[in-house]
Amino acid sequence: MDDSFSSSDHWFDPWATSEGPHLASLSAAITTQVLQGTAKRPQARIRQPRTEQVERVTKIVSCLVANLAVLHQGHPEHSRLAIPLRHTSLSRYDRKGFGHLPHVIDAMAVQGLVVKHAAHIKKRRTGIEATGSLLDALLSGTVAEVGRAEGEETIWLTARMGRDAFGHKLPYQLVDYVDTPETCLLRREIEEINAFLATQRIELQGQPQAGFGLSRRFLLRDIGDPHTFDLHGRLYGGFWQSLPRLHRADLRINGEPIADLDFASMFPRLAYARIGAEPPEGDLYAIPGLEGHRAGVKAGFAAMLSSSNEMTRLPSAVKDALPVGWTGRRLAQAIGERHPALVPLFGKDIAMDLMFTESCILVAVLLRLTRMGIAALPMHDGVMVQTQHRETARELMKAVAATQFGLHIPVFIK
Repeated sequence: MDDSFSSSDHWFDPWATSEGPHLASLSAAITTQVLQGTAKRPQARIRQPRTEQVERVTKIVSCLVANLAVLHQGHPEHSRLAIPLRHTSLSRYDRKGFGHLPHVIDAMAVQGLVVKHAAHIKKRRTGIEATGSLLDALLSGTVAEVGRAEGEETIWLTARMGRDAFGHKLPYQLVDYVDTPETCLLRREIEEINAFLATQRIELQGQPQAGFGLSRRFLLRDIGDPHTFDLHGRLYGGFWQSLPRLHRADLRINGEPIADLDFASMFPRLAYARIGAEPPEGDLYAIPGLEGHRAGVKAGFAAMLSSSNEMTRLPSAVKDALPVGWTGRRLAQAIGERHPALVPLFGKDIAMDLMFTESCILVAVLLRLTRMGIAALPMHDGVMVQTQHRETARELMKAVAATQFGLHIPVFIK
């Protein structure tokens, strides 16, 4: 997300495609309209469009229709589809053949299929929404007909870009790395997990969901660092990852309710493991004076391990989750009193190292479950499985952490 993205926008996904019969038929009809509408010669002299032009427009329209279906059916809280229209050189993260995206959008707008909203510099990107006959057709279909195009990158590498003259963090930059045996192995692992999950029936509130693709995202602390894959590494791309906890009960895997399994206090435990110390008994996020505010403690703990300086001011998300009157120093003191052994780690920017270990454990768990034929939907520090598999998954999570990483981490079923 950048400074030209509004919270009421749904981000354009270039890898979404219209695969079901309803959306595919709709896309084909719109492709014909666009090709006819973009012809500029007099009718008698119009030539048949070149094959590559037809293929290009077909691909773009299929993608736009799929995105608009997700916007209007799957995300009613969003009002527009945010479209990136900057002309940049292609990298491994881009889908080729989308240079004419702006022209296709303009043609659809002229024909009354979409409404196009102009961009506002540094405030909001160009946005579109379906209207008229297209909107009616989308609302009569289902997002289950939205699939994924082939060739999507599953291993991302981004770099921190420092701060601007005002001290604000600059957006991270994608790094167009060169493949190595390591990256090829990392990619095969995620593709194996994705291929298996694509064969499973995953529903929310009784409705099949649009196609998704998990990706694993690594980080460089600085754009000039060597291209390594040992920081961060968490998985993204699952629609369930942003679901409020209460709504997870509405998830079904192959028609069965889910069990939500969580590694207990994983981040503090990984921090203790880093210094070779044993954590105290009980919930490591239980801080005297902050009973009932566990979410705020958890977020604050992560912020203290993520910062490269002493935390004197609370990030807004942390502040909102704590009682009125709590400051960064007060939180740091309270957590330090509960975990004195970890104080030397605070302000040392080690969260990305801990996330890497966390992600390695999670990927190992997912691969084991996949090869056992058990569908698992990953969160950052846990998985969701069919209820019938909860004990199998629970024991496997503990075993993987212990045998492959030497960590004894309890696993709870929420």
